[in-house]
Amino acid sequence: MLNTLEGTLAALRESEIRLLADIGATLTDMGDTAQEDRQRLLDVAQDLRDMFYLVVVIGEFNAGKSSFVNALLGDSLLPIGITPTTEAIELIRYGELNRKPTIREDGIREWTHPNTGAPGVALVDTPGTGSVFQKHEKTAKSFLHRSDLVIFVVSAKRAFAETERLYLELARNYGKKIILVVNQIDLLQPKEQNEVRRFIERQVEDLLDLRPLLFMVSARESLNAAKNSGAVVGDPGGIDAVRAHLRGVFNEAPPAKQKLLAQLDQADRLVKDYQNAVQRKADLVNTDTSKVREVQRELEQQSLGLDAQLKVARGEIDAVFEGMRQRGMHFIDNNLSIRKIGRAPSREVLQSEFQEVVIGRALRDIGEATSGYINAVVDNSRLYWRGVIERLNQLRDLMEQELTGLDSGVYAEQREALQEAIRIAEGELKTYSTGKIVAEMQDIFETNSAGFTTSVLATVGGLILVVLALAPAGPLLGVGAAPLAFPAFVIGAPIVLGGGYFALRYYRRVVSDTKRDLHLRIDQLQKTYDESLNDLTQKERNRLTQYGKQVLTPIFSRLEVLSQRYAAQQSALRAHVSQLTTLREGIEKSH
Repeated sequence: MLNTLEGTLAALRESEIRLLADIGATLTDMGDTAQEDRQRLLDVAQDLRDMFYLVVVIGEFNAGKSSFVNALLGDSLLPIGITPTTEAIELIRYGELNRKPTIREDGIREWTHPNTGAPGVALVDTPGTGSVFQKHEKTAKSFLHRSDLVIFVVSAKRAFAETERLYLELARNYGKKIILVVNQIDLLQPKEQNEVRRFIERQVEDLLDLRPLLFMVSARESLNAAKNSGAVVGDPGGIDAVRAHLRGVFNEAPPAKQKLLAQLDQADRLVKDYQNAVQRKADLVNTDTSKVREVQRELEQQSLGLDAQLKVARGEIDAVFEGMRQRGMHFIDNNLSIRKIGRAPSREVLQSEFQEVVIGRALRDIGEATSGYINAVVDNSRLYWRGVIERLNQLRDLMEQELTGLDSGVYAEQREALQEAIRIAEGELKTYSTGKIVAEMQDIFETNSAGFTTSVLATVGGLILVVLALAPAGPLLGVGAAPLAFPAFVIGAPIVLGGGYFALRYYRRVVSDTKRDLHLRIDQLQKTYDESLNDLTQKERNRLTQYGKQVLTPIFSRLEVLSQRYAAQQSALRAHVSQLTTLREGIEKSH
């Protein structure tokens, strides 16, 4: 018996059982599908303890599976009928004949018979697939992975059903050895038998890329012949050909060794499938991570772009202020010089001219430079946030496409975070679409410009008054005299009383103070503009930084967690592949 293994093969069996348990543990956190595969590995590990070489017969309801098993045994052991008589798994192990089955804890009905094919070999009859009883089909499907060899029985009268294709595909995916048996050929004419054979072979090859051995049999004719064994000639029903093939399979290597190798092959195929699945997940996460990194790089580039734009704008504004300084100084020197005392225009005319020549054009130039910068920031920011939204939407679409292949629980959080990132980015975009930022900056500049104009005109106005007041002191200064008016005398008294020299010094001090005051006021206005532009730039930079830290960083962190998780899974699966290879070599070399 296989379950009484001793020596090297027994040790190898224990190693395989432990390895299957280890692989199952690795599959623990790989999703719902993995849990089904984990249970299959545990089932296989339990089968290795019983160590029966399982030849599993599967097929559609009324394909004659039970009759075929009886024909293989050469004995009407299992009940047969026109309704689904096989409701549970029927397992016939090698041993002395026992026509009364025992019910195992797992619900399998176990029989014993000496004609299973070889010691340690068990024939398994499963409920029909495609049966009206879904429970039957589920039972059959749940046992398929435990097989070491699959005999798929097809009815000659209704080949080839969709459920049969699906079950053959499942057996192929499990890496099982498959034999096709077309039963009930006694219902066909010889010509029809050939047509059915060619049709099934073509269907199996075209749909599943399989080329299994195919046997044409009549289980009923074989059983009838067994009852009249004394008159049997040849191979009625074609069952002997199937028996001969099975004997050849069992003689290739001890069934125990084949059992170990068959289940090892299934585990190897399973591990490699998960390797590919985890690699696809890792590739997707890496793609997602790359896209998040692209957005982060855009954040940095946008921030650097702000600095570059601000530098250009400041250069333009500084040039305008420098021009205003020079024009202001030139205006004072030309229009309010001592040479023009007594000939200077009225205060109103000079103030109007100063405002128009010195201030008005400069403020327009500054307004254009600052507006150009603000508009550039707003336009670029609008384009930037649109780009962010587009990239995040692409990432969301990619995630939606691959969600079925991912850990749905983990990726649900990732998807929610991504939705929030898109929502915030759309909110940021709206702030630029309303023109609120431009309006706020224009209000600030208009207020400051108005204050500057008022204060500068007041300062220059003081100098104008001095020039006008110096008119009576003309003779003392060597210039033309004019009648002395009382108000002017009051203003110009310090000059008259001090004499020409002191009057000149006083005038020059007033001019110097006026120029210095103009410089200070221009400096203050320039500082105000600089601070406003700096504030705008810093707010933009803060938007980018905050978005990166509060929105993109959590997404990136979750992707990093997934990446590390998949890397660990890949490492564990690679180790299992190596272990499977080593164990297979040991089993193949065993005797």
